[in-house]
Amino acid sequence: MKPLFTSLITALSITCIAPLACAAHDQADMPVPYGSITELSYTAAGETIRYGDDSSQFIEVWRAEQKPKGHLIFIHGGCWLSDYDIQHARPYMSALNQTGYHVYGIEYRRVGNGGGWPTSYQDISTAVQRISEQAKTDELKTVVMGHSAGGHLALLTAADELLADNIDAAVGLAAISNIVEYSQGTNSCEAVTERFMGGMVQDHTDAYRDANPATQQFNSPVYLLHGSDDPIVNPHQSQALAERVQSVYVQSGAGHFDWLHPNTAAFARTEQLLKDIFNESN
Repeated sequence: MKPLFTSLITALSITCIAPLACAAHDQADMPVPYGSITELSYTAAGETIRYGDDSSQFIEVWRAEQKPKGHLIFIHGGCWLSDYDIQHARPYMSALNQTGYHVYGIEYRRVGNGGGWPTSYQDISTAVQRISEQAKTDELKTVVMGHSAGGHLALLTAADELLADNIDAAVGLAAISNIVEYSQGTNSCEAVTERFMGGMVQDHTDAYRDANPATQQFNSPVYLLHGSDDPIVNPHQSQALAERVQSVYVQSGAGHFDWLHPNTAAFARTEQLLKDIFNESN
C-alpha cells in the first residue's frame, strides 16, 4: 500500500487557508503525497474519551475556543489496517477545529489489532453514540465525516437505524462506498478488503451486503467528495451513488490525500460544504 501513498505531485498553486499548518507549508500542490500530511504541525487534542477497554478504543477531542459551529466526528482511514492509526489525521482534525467546530477523532480496532468486520464498525457505532450523549445537550448539528476506509464506516453510520437520531449528516472523503466492487480490485488497499471482511464475497455474501454502503438505505443526508486523480479509491465509487445521496463533488486534479491537507483546494471545498451543512449563515 505504501507505494500508493507517494504519488507524484503536479504543479498547482494553492492559497494558504489554515494558519497553523501554514507555518510548515505555505502552499500545497495537488495531488499531495501521504508524507506531506504526516509532516504538518498541529495542536494536540485537549481531551481523550475512552469508550472501551481496548487500547484502540478512544476518542480525541478538540473543543472550539469560541462559540462552536457544530459537532464534527471524524473517522480516519488507512485501508482498515492497524498499521495506520489516528496519528496521520491529527493535523487535519486540528485544522478543522481551528475553523470553529468541536472535533471528535475516533480511534478504533482495525485489521491487525482485533478489528475487521463487524468489529471495526461496532467500535465506530459505540463511539458515535458516546459522543452523541454529549453533543445532544445543545441544539448544534452533529456530522460524521470519514476519509477512505474511514469514509466507508462513516457512510454506514448514515444507514444505521440505531444512530438515526444521533447524526444530522454524513460526509465521505474519497470514501470506499461499494465494498463488493472494491474487493475485486488489485491495488494494495483493495487487496486488504478480503482480510477486513474475513474472506471473499462469494463466501460471505451476507456480511458484504451488510457492510456495503452502496446497497443501504440512508437515514441521514450523505455528501461525497472525491479527487479526479485518486489512485487508491476510484472516483467512480462516489459517482455511482449520485442518485442516492445529497451531492457528489469531484475535485479536479486532487488525489487521495488532498482532503487531509489544510492548504489545498480540496480542503477549501470541504470547508464550504461544512458551512452549507451547518447553515452557518443563519
